[in-house]
Amino acid sequence: MKDIIATRRKELGYTQQQLADKLNVSDKVVSKWETGRSLPDTSMLNDLAEVLEISVNELLKSDNVSKTTVKETFITETGTKYKNTFIITMAIQLIAVILISVGRITRRTAQYDYDKARTIFFILTLIAVLVEIGTITYYIVMRNNLLNKYPTSTALDKQYINRLLWCTYPLVFAVMLVFVICHGLEFYEQIITALIFGMLFVIPFILGYLWNKKR
Repeated sequence: MKDIIATRRKELGYTQQQLADKLNVSDKVVSKWETGRSLPDTSMLNDLAEVLEISVNELLKSDNVSKTTVKETFITETGTKYKNTFIITMAIQLIAVILISVGRITRRTAQYDYDKARTIFFILTLIAVLVEIGTITYYIVMRNNLLNKYPTSTALDKQYINRLLWCTYPLVFAVMLVFVICHGLEFYEQIITALIFGMLFVIPFILGYLWNKKR
């Protein structure tokens, strides 16, 4: 494939930068294609073939690159992008949880300047809410971009949505526990309340497991 891309580019009189501009990528990406250090995304093959004025089959005609290799590369790249989006989303959500938890603990443990502690709690909670809104927005935008770029990745998309939901439950439960512990309840009241919240969060896990098993 690398030789076909380089040969057709030169036959058409394009520089690497010109070819990159037509495909909305950088010239470094084109350079990697032509040196064999990487392969074009499967989602880009049609556009690349059209710009080079050849068919996709001609583009894939190579002793070193087969359709199977391209498919494997596509799966790897798609999985990596979904994984990175998931990790970043969970990391930002964790920051929101830490902010709101620190704010609640600060308010609970304040001994002298209660008004100041309440202000700190309000500010940190507000920031946590804004961070969470940003997290949701980020995930929706990235998910839509990935689905548009990789329309055949719906199964992988569903898999990572399930992971996101299952990993979000413990974070929300952790926030609930912080509020329970810092609410001024007696120890036995904290245990009872925590168990109630625990059941509320365990039930979705059980229902989700049964639903997936049924399917």
